[in-house]
Amino acid sequence: MTASIEKFTVRFVNKGDTYGRDFCLTHDKDEPMIEFYDARYPHTEFGQFVSRYYVETLRGHTGGLILDGGIPAWTVSASGMEQVQNLIEQSY
Repeated sequence: MTASIEKFTVRFVNKGDTYGRDFCLTHDKDEPMIEFYDARYPHTEFGQFVSRYYVETLRGHTGGLILDGGIPAWTVSASGMEQVQNLIEQSY
């Protein structure tokens, strides 16, 4: 599943899904992951990869989220993270 939140494409990676550079890895763990891509840069079909987290790491997170401290634009606002939380609750 993917969703657009702010300037990011948010992609859920479940067991059996591919991920990583050129999508050459297969996720073999039961715990799903969430990937963030900057949709402004078409490096992949989702945008430029920014960061990846296990769902449980983000579950219940309140406030914004800095995806990369070196690039201020790669920050998800508190309202964006609320949308991510809603997606988590709907999906898991």
